[in-house]
Amino acid sequence: KRSTKEIYREVYTVHQKKVLEKEFNQKKFIEKKDRDRISNEIGLDDRQIKYWFQNRRVKARKQGK
Repeated sequence: KRSTKEIYREVYTVHQKKVLEKEFNQKKFIEKKDRDRISNEIGLDDRQIKYWFQNRRVKARKQGK
């Protein structure tokens, strides 16, 4: 079991956010092959990308888009 001090939130760079937002504007749901491609491009784990998209969809829904 991890202590809370070991878990921290990673802050994405401007470039990473730009790539993720661009992809999100094209399609709201991302496929595995696209996650792998983006993962290699911006240096994030494909799981991080999956969760980013999940959270971004929630944010869009809350904003009424």
